[in-house]
Amino acid sequence: MKSSLTTRLTRTLFFLIAATTAISMFTVEVFVNDVEDTILSLELKADAEYFAKQLRDGSFQPVKTAQLEAVFLPEGAMDAALPEYFRNLPLPFSREIEIGETTLLIYGEQVAAPDGKLFLAQDITIMENRESLVQLALAGVAGFMLLVGFFVARTGAGYLVRPFRKLTKEVLDTTPGARMPQITTEYHDQEFCDIAAAFNRFLSALEHHIEREKSFVKLASHELRTPLAVMSGALNVLEQRQSMSQADQKTLARIRRAMQTMRDDTDVLLELARSETPKSDARTVVLQEIIQNTVDDLEQGLPNDVGRITVYADSPGLRVKTHPALVRMLLRNLLQNALRHTLSKVEVRMTGNGISVRDFGSGLPDRITENLSTAEAPHAITSPAGEFSNTTFGLLIVRLVCERLGWELEVAQSDSEGTEFLIHVHNLA
Repeated sequence: MKSSLTTRLTRTLFFLIAATTAISMFTVEVFVNDVEDTILSLELKADAEYFAKQLRDGSFQPVKTAQLEAVFLPEGAMDAALPEYFRNLPLPFSREIEIGETTLLIYGEQVAAPDGKLFLAQDITIMENRESLVQLALAGVAGFMLLVGFFVARTGAGYLVRPFRKLTKEVLDTTPGARMPQITTEYHDQEFCDIAAAFNRFLSALEHHIEREKSFVKLASHELRTPLAVMSGALNVLEQRQSMSQADQKTLARIRRAMQTMRDDTDVLLELARSETPKSDARTVVLQEIIQNTVDDLEQGLPNDVGRITVYADSPGLRVKTHPALVRMLLRNLLQNALRHTLSKVEVRMTGNGISVRDFGSGLPDRITENLSTAEAPHAITSPAGEFSNTTFGLLIVRLVCERLGWELEVAQSDSEGTEFLIHVHNLA
């Protein structure tokens, strides 16, 4: 599941706040430690200068207080006389050491007049404990800042995404049609105004395209029906003359049946193009009869394919309430596609709740199989160049008809051993 823009923006803002907090706390810690070390070093150096002056004046006395200890070791004397933490130190020396729970800052230097070693030790245990409290306080402040930062990031992300959500809702609420309301362009940010304006331009172009398509469908409807009416009138004239032989009358009947099929198919195609429900009333039909009639029509129109289609009626009495013209178009396109892509037999089988059409060719391309198996728009069944071949156009009609009838189209098999389409029929009578 993809994350939302709000979540992503919240994470980004919180990360920036957390990084800023961490850097700030680290900087404060380094600054405090540097100030502490500088102060202590300066204090000890000042004390060392003070005691060195006493040594030169001959008034030096060892010092031992609660916080400071000063010891002088004359040249040639043994270190054993010194406290353990002053022994064997390389001079000059300045370092912090821990003895049990006590923390000492040790300072040592070589002095002259009189010659010897001057050692100082300052007890900074109280300061170290206070530093630990300061660190805990800094950690608490950092935690509080992170908590505040989380709410700030969440609130800020919601505020920043609010106009985007509004724009997204308006786009999602737009229903495709001949008249689509324009979305608002009243946003504080110029980028959202630009997006809304671009979408409105797209809607205007789409409305123009839909209007032009409707005009084309109306024109096509008129242009296609006119020659059919002329042919129908000519056939009526031929029949009224009663001058044809029996064979010619059979041929004439075939022409009339083909013309009627073409009229029905034209009506169906035009209605599909207009995304309308067929006007003809649905009626209860026997699927086997429609299948057999479709096979007979194909064999009459394609003499070379006579006998290649085999019909297996596992459920010969299967009845369904549907539009016969749509079903004939569906079957004819599936069968023509199967005959076109194989030289072997084609099997049509009536199942308990549907129809199976199987060929033994080389299978469909993967892109067509994937598109037929998804719920995307039917226009996705195209070639890489965006052009319709006979196969893609026929399968587009098959899919459109299945969607219009409320039936389910399934590619049960498509490999080197052949292709099988399953049509799951609903509205059984």
